[in-house]
Amino acid sequence: MQTAFVVGPVTARFAYGALAPTILANLSRRYEHEAGIQVKHWAMWIFPKGTAVPVPTQIDATSMPVVRVCRLLEQTLQEIAQVEMRAFTEADKFNISTVIEQLKELHSLSVA
Repeated sequence: MQTAFVVGPVTARFAYGALAPTILANLSRRYEHEAGIQVKHWAMWIFPKGTAVPVPTQIDATSMPVVRVCRLLEQTLQEIAQVEMRAFTEADKFNISTVIEQLKELHSLSVA
């Protein structure tokens, strides 16, 4: 089952606040390693519950499965949370944990 999404006009800064540059830099490295691409621009895939997933514009759902795209973001957020959790505000902690839970839910729906 493929999970539905729309490409939305949401900035990473709006979705992830002050953590956006760190998230995008980490994701950029992951996409370079995983797909062999240099990220030029980002699109935002928006899922039904409002989860915003930054994806390089060079990628679409046919070139990389949605579940893999979500997993890359989940891994990125978990890594950032482990390294920088002490510097997070309470809002950052809440937002990161909420997004991780939403991504896990999307993953379970995608493989169902």
